Amino acid sequence: MLRPVALSVFPSCREAISWSADGEIAIAAGDHFQILTPTSIKDAEASSSEPEWTVTRVRANLFTNAEWPAFLPGDRDQFSIAAEQSTANIIALAWSPAGLGKYRRCVLLVLTSNLVLSIWEPLGLQQKWTRVGIVNHAFWPQPEHSQDPTDHGFRKTDIRSFTWCDSPKASISTSEGSSTLPALETRWGASLLAVVNDLNEISLIQFCRTTPADASSTHYELQILATHTLENPERENNLVCPGSLFEKAMRERERTTSLCCGPWMSPSNEALGNSDRHVAMIAAACGTQLRLLKVEAIFESSNQNNIQQCTLSASMEEHPIEQSNEGWAQNNVTGPLRWLHTKSSATMTLAVGIMAGLITITMSRTMYSASSFNLGDLKVREWPIYEPEDDDDPDLKERHLEPIYGMLPARNERGDACKLHLGTLGGVGLATELNQIQTGSELQQPQWKRMLDEFQEQYDLDHGLGGMLTSRIWGLATYRGITAAIFTNHPTDMVEYRVSSDDVSTLVFSEEFGRIPNTRAVFTPRAPDGQIPGHDRVGEVISFVLPGADGEVDPDQETQRLIYVVACRAIVGESDKTLRAYAQRSLERLAIVTGADLTEEIGKCHGPPSLIAAKSADHLSGPGGHVYEKCEVCDAGIGWCSAQQARCSEGHIWRKSNIYLQLLKSSSIVNLGCMYTVRCGVSFLAIQEPGISKYCSFCGTEALDEERVASTPGHDLGKTTIGLFQTFDTCLYCAGKFQATY
Repeated sequence: MLRPVALSVFPSCREAISWSADGEIAIAAGDHFQILTPTSIKDAEASSSEPEWTVTRVRANLFTNAEWPAFLPGDRDQFSIAAEQSTANIIALAWSPAGLGKYRRCVLLVLTSNLVLSIWEPLGLQQKWTRVGIVNHAFWPQPEHSQDPTDHGFRKTDIRSFTWCDSPKASISTSEGSSTLPALETRWGASLLAVVNDLNEISLIQFCRTTPADASSTHYELQILATHTLENPERENNLVCPGSLFEKAMRERERTTSLCCGPWMSPSNEALGNSDRHVAMIAAACGTQLRLLKVEAIFESSNQNNIQQCTLSASMEEHPIEQSNEGWAQNNVTGPLRWLHTKSSATMTLAVGIMAGLITITMSRTMYSASSFNLGDLKVREWPIYEPEDDDDPDLKERHLEPIYGMLPARNERGDACKLHLGTLGGVGLATELNQIQTGSELQQPQWKRMLDEFQEQYDLDHGLGGMLTSRIWGLATYRGITAAIFTNHPTDMVEYRVSSDDVSTLVFSEEFGRIPNTRAVFTPRAPDGQIPGHDRVGEVISFVLPGADGEVDPDQETQRLIYVVACRAIVGESDKTLRAYAQRSLERLAIVTGADLTEEIGKCHGPPSLIAAKSADHLSGPGGHVYEKCEVCDAGIGWCSAQQARCSEGHIWRKSNIYLQLLKSSSIVNLGCMYTVRCGVSFLAIQEPGISKYCSFCGTEALDEERVASTPGHDLGKTTIGLFQTFDTCLYCAGKFQATY
């Protein structure tokens, strides 16, 4: 089990913790957030010690005029002290699904109290967390943001709440044997974000990462797919006089404070033609009422230059289930909202935080997707939360009035189970299984709550409070079967005075689905769906690049060089006869197209793995000489001394600093001994320059950074090379995420 972590921060909002798919923890703490990164360990399975955490503190409330200009105050109806005059403390944060950021990492969204939603990701070798975009810019009218307070421009661009949606994957596949490169949406899915502004307009936004041409250009392109305005419905048994000025003012000031998007479902198992349809439900807490929306997303597939392109369109409307809201309309919804489900369950359950408790709404999957509507499939149950039992009067049950500050659906990866955890600002922690919700069993105490009580007792002894203290739970998060809870301890019989140096919060971890044998192994990389980690991925790269005997060789010289290099990799490092025969047919085809003399390479395809010597000057300058690799220092040929290393015939060493490379080019130094350069871990090309590579953050495998190579003058990537890096975007040997080396 992971050891507890003491942090010198004080959480600033509910659900102040978020755990990414990459294993990093983000905690909101006032005007800054902290990132906890697990220490990278290669031999995780063999190590028995617990992983350590690297803590990074990032300030989030400093904006440039280009990011968020200073607006003039408007009239009393538009001017808001909370937004315009705010110190911009963090009020919400959440990690994106995997696959959105650079190197397919997660990015962090941070919402501050000035209602600005910013995008953060680490850049450079030092992994410096940088704000790379503002989501509010997607709502700015062109060419300039209007400062007229009468056109509701401020309220339209101010974001009140947001939630990441599960990434729907396009199931449209290319035909068998086709050379068309699959789209990104078929592997990682589309990155979708649901946001609500100050006008109660819910928008579905698609995130697409771009390659910035310079430091001032944007890293992400945001496209609004659908928008729906939440109209305030008429209420029965309204305590406010209908039609009065007070009721009108109350309606105008209702805001949507919580959002949650459920899983995507495909009404049909197979895609129809070139389209693929997905349906999900979005739950929103508008004022004190629960609102439900149906979202429909459709992928359209097309083929452009042998590259599959998926275009996503979406629509949003009121869900028919809202017509049967008698079961929960009388409750004051406070949030948060969470969806509970498993792969085998025939029902979907929505957990809704209300005053002094929560309610669960259980429906069938067909009702969830709005394909059928049967009121008998809808079940609503209220779960009141009580104060802990009093030893003097065990029969006394008093309702707990503190709001829920953490609600978490934890799913067991080793089994088909889902467990709901919740924690309140008053220190009450409860949990229940999904099947127990359906049967109406009582809420139970989770393991992390018992750990919290132990810390509370120790805090009581250290300060001599005599039991007059309480704990505040600020949020819950989960990662691969491990649940994390962040809390603080406070005295209750005195006025609490503290300074910033006294801010201490504790992060505890529990394993709710049984003991994990090796906790350190939890942070080992895991491949996305369809990716096979280990050495087998090298065979996939060889099969991906080599055209075979009947395949066409692209006339692009960069692609022809890549085909030669990958074929040599099969000769030097692969003993599989199928791959070696495949390399032989590709080399024979390449020799016919280019006229290069590949007799040596073709002859070595029949025997065991063997090395390939560097080519002479006659081969490099003869027909098809462009397929061979050349030293950028002396233009000598580069041979294959191993599957991972290369050395030119003059023995030059590469990949030092730029200054060293300049000195080396201007000198006459040759024959430096057995000096080698590293070959790319994806394309197997020799990396001869500094600053154009990336490395696996887990095993250290180095590879070319395609974005850096494409932006370097004099370098060009062929279409096949670009498709190779897009398809194999994680480490071939351990499935780890790459990281920058510059």
